Amino acid sequence: MLGGVAIGLLAFAVPAAATVTSGAEALATSLDDAWRACNAPQLSSADRIAHCTTIIESGRAKPVARAQALMARGFGYVFQKDFDRALADFDAAIRNNPKLAAAYYYRGAIQMGRDPKRALADINKAISLNPRDPDYFRERSSLYAKRKEYPRAIADLTTAIGLAKEPTREYFLRGAAYEDIGQRDKAIADFQASLVLDPDNDVLRRHLVHLGGEIPKAVQLPSGLCSANDITHEQRIAGCTASIESGTLTGWPLKVAYCNRGYALTELGEYDRVITDSDALIAINPQAGCGYLNRARAWYYKRDLDRAIADYTQAITFEPRLHEAYASRGTAYFDRREFGKAIADYNAAISIDSDIPMYFSDRGNTRYVMGDYRSAIADYNRAIAIDPDYSQAYARRGWAFLCLDELANAEADFDKALKLAPGDAYAQSGRAEVYQRQNKPVPEERSTGLSFDNLRRMVEQPSEAAAKKDHP
Repeated sequence: MLGGVAIGLLAFAVPAAATVTSGAEALATSLDDAWRACNAPQLSSADRIAHCTTIIESGRAKPVARAQALMARGFGYVFQKDFDRALADFDAAIRNNPKLAAAYYYRGAIQMGRDPKRALADINKAISLNPRDPDYFRERSSLYAKRKEYPRAIADLTTAIGLAKEPTREYFLRGAAYEDIGQRDKAIADFQASLVLDPDNDVLRRHLVHLGGEIPKAVQLPSGLCSANDITHEQRIAGCTASIESGTLTGWPLKVAYCNRGYALTELGEYDRVITDSDALIAINPQAGCGYLNRARAWYYKRDLDRAIADYTQAITFEPRLHEAYASRGTAYFDRREFGKAIADYNAAISIDSDIPMYFSDRGNTRYVMGDYRSAIADYNRAIAIDPDYSQAYARRGWAFLCLDELANAEADFDKALKLAPGDAYAQSGRAEVYQRQNKPVPEERSTGLSFDNLRRMVEQPSEAAAKKDHP
């Protein structure tokens, strides 16, 4: 599973002073900087490739160091989905250092779908060189599972569980293997173990219930109105307050109670209370990502963008798959007109959850403001494909078509937006502009007001007023 390979980059940095041969001090300093960038955990793929290439082509790196630079550059190509170049770099890394286990592992991961036999040979070699890495056993188990060799897959996953610090994925995969061979009780036990390690995994939670398994007490949702669906924000606040004040909640359930109450308070505009609530949660659990997320949203609506961005960043630090934090931070960057950072955050949110239309719409809006109308339209298309009744995406796409002077398309989109949201001022102004360009009389509009769906645990989109000021 190549996607799994790309999660844990890059834990093999070596001090540059130990990796280059003697030479001018300025060159050594330059290579030192290049090495740090080449192996930095957070870096764009293009920058990683450039810095690693500096080391590779310097002629100063020793074979072991050059092999690691080649492997890091290969990783950059993986993120660009240029797998042929990645393979070439992993091949070269192995030639420079035949004992570099990770290079065999990464090469094998790429070969999974191309040449499973060669992939298995590479991963076997990686395991022989480093039998203490759980990723290698997990990757080999997926090969065995695809070949329906479940006893071998389960054996590898059992080994990986023993080696991994937090074997969340390993328990889940072994549970799936047990489920595939009809061993339901063992599957439930492994899914329960995985859920305890990843209690925010709603998909796994639902699947466990579907199998008839009980949710472990340590990760049960707070009872009553605090976790109920289809209730008012006031009811949720009352329910969560009762749960918190009962004194019976600890750990994850207590975090959920605070986070659910903080979310509801945010929706009601009680921003100071949200900040107080989030401060209390963070004091109890300094790594509660949703506490930082709620507090960040409060700072955002109070127009303190610096504090909002800082808290969104903390949320991401503690919960790297919290896509709402990426998307919300992207909105804050948009408001600061730091459009490149906004795009990067929307990209990250979409890479985690590509089923949320507003992420595509907001990325499209950013591209619109940057003047990239075609890319904006492509994003609006994606948003509409996910939610055909997403009125804002039609209105925004209409304005993009208008900027390209595609008046028929623009008019159709504004008509659709107004059908879905009668009285929407943004769509009305767009259609009026179309009519003016076509020398057509503008029909009288009767405003019925806008309706808003407040989705649970979902970020708000930029306000129409904020978006409109950047549009024609």
